[in-house]
Amino acid sequence: MEFFFWVFLLGTLLYLPFFIAFGVFPSFLLTMPSKLWWIIILSGFIQTIYIVCLIEAYRGGDLSLVYPISRSAPLFTQIWAVLFIGEILSTKGVIGIALVTFGIFIVSIRDFQLKSVSSYAKPISSRPYLLALIAALTGSIYSVIDKIGVQIIHPVFYIWFINFLMCIDTGFYVLLQRKGAFLKVWKESKKEIFIIALLQNASYFLVLMAMQISKVSYVVAFRQVSALFAAGMGIIFLKESHWKFRITGAMILTLGLVLIGLAK
Repeated sequence: MEFFFWVFLLGTLLYLPFFIAFGVFPSFLLTMPSKLWWIIILSGFIQTIYIVCLIEAYRGGDLSLVYPISRSAPLFTQIWAVLFIGEILSTKGVIGIALVTFGIFIVSIRDFQLKSVSSYAKPISSRPYLLALIAALTGSIYSVIDKIGVQIIHPVFYIWFINFLMCIDTGFYVLLQRKGAFLKVWKESKKEIFIIALLQNASYFLVLMAMQISKVSYVVAFRQVSALFAAGMGIIFLKESHWKFRITGAMILTLGLVLIGLAK
């Protein structure tokens, strides 16, 4: 969590020179509607819960199960999108979302032998997998909130506010744990912090821009294309085993992405 504190702090500082140069800081703080403040505060808080649950799930659970469970957010996103912001999804889109999620499970799990599946039966209800499920739920919720937010304010400003609030939230969480080592983490990992801050903000910006012109259910599902690239790199560069299952999962995931791309 100390690591992510620095990532969000760096993300906050990253935009300030541009805001100041264009003369929009701090004037835009004074013109924001009160509704937007509540949206940003809620999204930042839920994203903090998402990160905490994901970190704890990875620490204590089997990666091949924690990863696909935590990446099942598209299944929940479409429910919240329909209920709370009135999105209407096509049949192709719904099937595509289901195929993407199923494809991620196949790509991530080590094998599908009955013996392997049964071995997961006992730990599946333990704490790490519950936390992974909470991460999926919170991920789907903050995505819908973000969709509302970027309809009100430009994504660049929205990201800055999220970085600022999550810097406060993660810092406060670490202090509550009474085991903060902020300076130590910075000294040991400042290069990685800088790289991740740049990549995370670029990725988040593109997602928010996509949300402005498309349905949040489709955007969240399409974000899972990262699993497709990860599977390919794992097979090519890391010589991972069970490549047949991963290729099968990648093909299912790709079919889902194609259906989402054709959906309205």
